Amino acid sequence: MHELVMDQPRWLQGTVDFHLQWGCMFYYRDVKSTVSYLLRQRAFAKHLVYEPVRDYDGEGNRVYTKMHTSNWWWQMQVQLGSGNC
Repeated sequence: MHELVMDQPRWLQGTVDFHLQWGCMFYYRDVKSTVSYLLRQRAFAKHLVYEPVRDYDGEGNRVYTKMHTSNWWWQMQVQLGSGNC
């Protein structure tokens, strides 16, 4: 079994006012620290993709299955250039 890193981002609290109800409490976590936490999880390591891939079937036809196999990811990679993450 894979172990999880235990330094989870802490929960934050806020309130929001709606038309007929004021001071509704909600909970959230900081996006950057949450994404950082998730990317450090060894259990997810083999499922993460960091670059686009062009997949082909047995006949040489391009196959689009997931986001990283799309043309969009390739276009973003070119647009951003290397080292601009």
